Amino acid sequence: MNVRFLAAGIVSAALGLSACGTGSGAASGGGGAPKVTIQSPAEGASVGSPVTLKFSTSVPIGPVDSGKDHVHVVIDGKSDEYTVVTSTVYQIRNLAPGRHLIGVTLQHADHSPAGAGSQVHVDVTSGGTGGGSGGGTGGDGGYVY
Repeated sequence: MNVRFLAAGIVSAALGLSACGTGSGAASGGGGAPKVTIQSPAEGASVGSPVTLKFSTSVPIGPVDSGKDHVHVVIDGKSDEYTVVTSTVYQIRNLAPGRHLIGVTLQHADHSPAGAGSQVHVDVTSGGTGGGSGGGTGGDGGYVY
């Protein structure tokens, strides 16, 4: 068997798996892969601020120092402005009125990607004064990095 052909096949398979990407309101990955699914708000929902985000995961999540996975919440694609969330309910505060993209990604304790993500678009109709960076914990174990 040609080594180049085998290497190309492995690379293609890896790219195919990574292309599973994020789905709007749906978990990524398949089979035994870890999953995270946004349960609410629904795609395209009109919401007030603060926004209560509810999601489920296929693996236990918890504080970073516990060694468990956790979730990064990202607003409007600003992946460098994520909030670490260690429970399945989180209040996003200070979202300005308008359309926003809420994304969640499952992360290992060391913040490396666990390979699962989900996102929804929402229309904030009232409340919030900030530029859409989220924030606030609502007593749910979230903190901004």
